[in-house]
Amino acid sequence: MIKIRIIAYFFLIFCVFENVNAKSYKIGDKISEEIEFYKKYKFELPSGTWTIADRFRYSYYGATAKGYKLLKIKGNKAIEGFSIAELDIGARFQSAFNDVLHLIMFKNEYDGCYDRPEYYILEYFTKGSSHNCFWISHEDVYRELFNPDDPELRGVNAQYIAWLRDNKIELPKIAIGSSHSYFSRLTGGKWFVMTHGFDPEVLGAPKSEFIDEDRSEYHKYNINNYPDHKKIMEKVVSLGAKRHKQFELEVRAKEHHKINLSSLISNSLEIGSVEQNDDIITQINRLRDLLKSGILTEEEFKKAKEKILN
Repeated sequence: MIKIRIIAYFFLIFCVFENVNAKSYKIGDKISEEIEFYKKYKFELPSGTWTIADRFRYSYYGATAKGYKLLKIKGNKAIEGFSIAELDIGARFQSAFNDVLHLIMFKNEYDGCYDRPEYYILEYFTKGSSHNCFWISHEDVYRELFNPDDPELRGVNAQYIAWLRDNKIELPKIAIGSSHSYFSRLTGGKWFVMTHGFDPEVLGAPKSEFIDEDRSEYHKYNINNYPDHKKIMEKVVSLGAKRHKQFELEVRAKEHHKINLSSLISNSLEIGSVEQNDDIITQINRLRDLLKSGILTEEEFKKAKEKILN
């Protein structure tokens, strides 16, 4: 549901994969509140219980990367995804690593910190080797999982796919959410990338008719034609901007590196918990079943639906 493709791309170029277990968490572990990389680097998780669905660790010439993919699961469906990855470049080969990191973030053909059609919002800071990047996007989940545009990344999700299959977990066909990336030599040379994504329907969005990213209702060139989808995207923008402010604190971003996202945050557009929204959808679906079976009239259905929403 959520990809960590930027760091994965880096190590596909430079590193040999090591199948080393993550220090603190195993696949299948259930956690809440926060995920800890080190005592000094803890990341707040969105509310609820999260399952570790994938993990990785790479090492090469003193540089180490590790990361986790987490899912919030209801029944057998993933309704929310969260990922966090870290690359510790260390002190060796700084110049070479800095050049490649900049190439990946700002020149990568398939993804990165530059304006792309599937990015709804993009805000960033860059100076020298430092960068701080925030973007909102949508994605065709299964295409990204099984057939990503970047041929170098095909097969990188094999362990994750196997876990989903073995546990019979269903992903949403489309996801919307935020991505966050920060790196600076001034803060110890650790590069962190985080993503947070949602099944839009769990947030109260109408069912999407188009899965293809270019035709999606959430595409920035299409969204004005779909006001209900736009309302959901605006909520995700506000939530993502707030999350980026928290991310900047968690990665110890320098004050002059921080991005001013205050114009994107709206207290009137709070989403509430995913569980609350999911419960609303469940209740409405039950009413719809009663309508289809003839137990409720159309008028009774509308009144009951308005009562739930209000």
